[in-house]
Amino acid sequence: MKIHYWGVRGSIATPGKETVKYGGNTACVSVEIDDTILIFDAGTGIRVCGNYLLSKKKKITGFIFISHTHWDHIQGFPFFVPAYIPGNTFTMYGPPSDIQDQSLRQIMEFQTKYEYFPISLSQLGADIQYIDCKEGTIDLNGFTIATCRINHPVTSFAYKVIHGGKIFVYGGDHEPYRNIYRDSADVSDMDEDLLKELDANAEEQNRKIAAFLDNADLVSWDGQYTDQEYQLKKGWGHSSHGANIELAEKAKIKHLILTHHEPMNSDAKLAGIESELKKIAAQKGFILNMAKEGMEIEL
Repeated sequence: MKIHYWGVRGSIATPGKETVKYGGNTACVSVEIDDTILIFDAGTGIRVCGNYLLSKKKKITGFIFISHTHWDHIQGFPFFVPAYIPGNTFTMYGPPSDIQDQSLRQIMEFQTKYEYFPISLSQLGADIQYIDCKEGTIDLNGFTIATCRINHPVTSFAYKVIHGGKIFVYGGDHEPYRNIYRDSADVSDMDEDLLKELDANAEEQNRKIAAFLDNADLVSWDGQYTDQEYQLKKGWGHSSHGANIELAEKAKIKHLILTHHEPMNSDAKLAGIESELKKIAAQKGFILNMAKEGMEIEL
């Protein structure tokens, strides 16, 4: 497996002189397995990924996996040039809406309505199929993609690629499960048995995710916030660095890549954070890096 990072920024693209080292494009990672191309998320980074695929000068058959349908994870798809070329074939997997009766295709079509974009999905030249995704497994060309729901304000999935004895996991936006009532001003008035039940439910969900990541060779995971930033942004659906260190240790992850960088964090700040986190990870027996656009890793 060859993993390539095309977009690593969270929430909104951040071009500029202070984001050159780590990158300013929103989420997109590709995995190449022989002649098969897997693309995870379609943020603005997918435009550059598309240009790379075009450079191969051959017909493309690919699979696109959308972790969730917030705009920073789908907004680059209208600029993915291979989707315009007849003869190319793509299958897109992702969650349908969890609040109204809308399929993945309908959600993707919405951002290309006439009011927002000059070309609709129906006008794209490639053969594109859209499949509503659920927890479970997907069989592709002799290898398996497993899915696991993670915690975000809309349905969000992590995808696990198992091939050649190696495991790669791409996580969408995620915040560790917690009992939100523990932070309530009225917590002292609540039934303690109920609170303990909710604590146990949250912990069970966190154990499920750790089990999904168990012994993974490489995990690409939401690491938007420092521990200090997270205290002000609980409930926003993103992880803190401290929580991710703890998760990597519990799940025996070999190499953790933190991505979905906070748009306010400059290269200088991210470099400082990365230096400190790498030391902590080394002490705990695993490798840690901050994702950078252009980063390639072979498994």
